[in-house]
Amino acid sequence: MTGAARGSAWAEVRGVCFDLGGTLVVTDTHPTTGQVAQVLGITLQEAREVMERGAKRRRVTPAALADELARSFARPDLAEPLHRVLAAARTRAADPQLFPDALAALQLLRARGFALFAMTNSLGSSIPEEPPAFHALLDAVVYSAETGFCKPQKEAFAAVEHLAALEPGQLLHVGDSARADAAGALAAGWHAAYLHRPEDTRLPQMAEAPAVTIRTLRTLRHLLPASS
Repeated sequence: MTGAARGSAWAEVRGVCFDLGGTLVVTDTHPTTGQVAQVLGITLQEAREVMERGAKRRRVTPAALADELARSFARPDLAEPLHRVLAAARTRAADPQLFPDALAALQLLRARGFALFAMTNSLGSSIPEEPPAFHALLDAVVYSAETGFCKPQKEAFAAVEHLAALEPGQLLHVGDSARADAAGALAAGWHAAYLHRPEDTRLPQMAEAPAVTIRTLRTLRHLLPASS
């Protein structure tokens, strides 16, 4: 599909929603869930499943989540090391490192009049008490821990629709997961862009049509209308 054709396909877009980690925010070298898995002595997949069932669907303090995990695995001695991991993650979330193209993309789209959102499946224990400065460029940040739904669930996208007061066909979601972001958005009736950066060491995923694969957020300026 040519740039002009893509731009035409997105002509009705009035709001753009971004994934956070891996899309706007640089992912931690040692992700929190992986550190939790290491402390508990379980596989990364097991830790992901545990977190998605509970901690990603509700707000919880680092201390409370650490105690819950320690009790669930019958390892009360691990409460303190788990707390250190989770508290450190919350501290990092308060002052995240943005990708070099993120701020400029948000500023440009804001100037063009688009409604801007972020949506993330982050741990409820990692939501910072004070929002990072770049959140001022967003109309809202939607956390799975506050809605109770994780991407790719349709209800997660519906939460953004409600806040934006826009129809699904007026919204574009941009993220680095072909399943959670691109496929989830398409299933909800949204437009979708799958982001796979040149420096991403992971193999690119297959994003189903009509999702568009992009390599940088700078591409959005060419694919979206000049004004919303």
